[in-house]
Amino acid sequence: MATPPAPPAAAAPVALPGASRRAFLQWTGAAAAGAVSGCATKAGPGDDGDSGAAPDSGPLPAAPARPAEPAELWSPGGAEDTSRFPWGVQVGDPDPSGAWLSARSDDDPLTARVAVQDGEGWAEVDPVPLTRAEGARTARARLSGLPPDTAVCVCVEAPDGARSRVVRFRTAPDAAGWRVITFGASSCFGGNEPWPSLLAGAPERLDFFCLLGDTVYADGSRTVADYRLFWDAALRTPGLVEMSGHTGLIVTWDDHEVDNNWSADALADGQLEAGVAAFREALPWAEGGGGPAGLWRRLSWGAALDVFVLDCRGERQGGDYISAEQLAWLKQALLDSPARFKIILNSVPITNLTPIFGQAQRQDRWEGYEAQRTEILTHIRDQGIGGVLWVAGDVHYAQIGAVDDVGGPGEGQWEVFTGPAGSFQNIAADYFVGHPQYLWMSSAWNWCRFTCDPERGTVRVQHIGDDGQALSDHTLELP
Repeated sequence: MATPPAPPAAAAPVALPGASRRAFLQWTGAAAAGAVSGCATKAGPGDDGDSGAAPDSGPLPAAPARPAEPAELWSPGGAEDTSRFPWGVQVGDPDPSGAWLSARSDDDPLTARVAVQDGEGWAEVDPVPLTRAEGARTARARLSGLPPDTAVCVCVEAPDGARSRVVRFRTAPDAAGWRVITFGASSCFGGNEPWPSLLAGAPERLDFFCLLGDTVYADGSRTVADYRLFWDAALRTPGLVEMSGHTGLIVTWDDHEVDNNWSADALADGQLEAGVAAFREALPWAEGGGGPAGLWRRLSWGAALDVFVLDCRGERQGGDYISAEQLAWLKQALLDSPARFKIILNSVPITNLTPIFGQAQRQDRWEGYEAQRTEILTHIRDQGIGGVLWVAGDVHYAQIGAVDDVGGPGEGQWEVFTGPAGSFQNIAADYFVGHPQYLWMSSAWNWCRFTCDPERGTVRVQHIGDDGQALSDHTLELP
């Protein structure tokens, strides 16, 4: 469908304890004015005694919705051959002029055929050849020269004319872009095939979808061939085929892409290199900084939203959770961002989970690295960086809550956990009650829809279950 039905009306926005409604309104006004020039002025949450309730004048008007797209995807002709292209095509890290594309196929050479939205239809543009590194399982291409904030369709074609399915994605808005952005995210995909929640959500044509890690459970693998077997299975699972067929991906990893709770000094010889090679060829992204995979990077969706992708696995060493370089990059990039929302993709939660789990597995999350955790949370607080939302996976249950209870360095920041899409369900979430730091939690299989309205300064958070229905529906204020 071109325009999905509007979801039911959300409840009143929820403000964190200590967050100032007046500061929120001042920030929103400054951001809206700044969007005209592609730059928004930062203002941080203060505490002037406001309760966080909406003012008597009612809610602010909404930002513009995304422009309508053609009802039907592009029809390029030729024979679609799902036996030769069972993995579909993956598009990653959309930006205002293009994206990265990968196709898992035994055919060679391959060509990408591309069409962009033209009114209520599609206009084909010049084809793009894919290239394949020696011995690689996938071929890749950089799609470029595309218009910003535009629907794009692409398929991959073999020399004899057989082709993949047509997939759709959307380029990002340019620097002045100011509209509602809707994206999805999930994590932890081992089991529960065909990942029904993703099947139900794929037709929504999200702006992008985030894979937060544990897309495969390749524990025990040692060679590239070992790891490829897991990626072959994951990428042909219908839920992921459908979701990646309807939107671009933004990806990071967690531990199971290499081994359970791995650290570089405890892996077998060559294991890390093999796991990284299989991961890099499986999913397309714009290479960023640091670590073995080059994962940490910033992606911009106009003046409305920036995405900060972290590598929370590949740089753990010497008592650091992430490298000093990654931490310095994140602090500066958050300061430099003019976007109304700063979405931080964080494969393992930064939330203080001691009230739920005590000291159990503390060293596997930010809490076990107190100095760095405090440094980044205090930086966001003390620099008055507004619009921050942490998004995490790993723990096998969904949650919405404050990063810290009142008095902690993260008390003014929200974090949302999403997933599992298919892995075992952490039923601790279904029995834990009674702590005001945590707004909602559930162990049900899910993905999460985020509807980000830069005009109102709100993010609507809806966890979607296997039946396609919302398990949660909360609208968060982000001062």
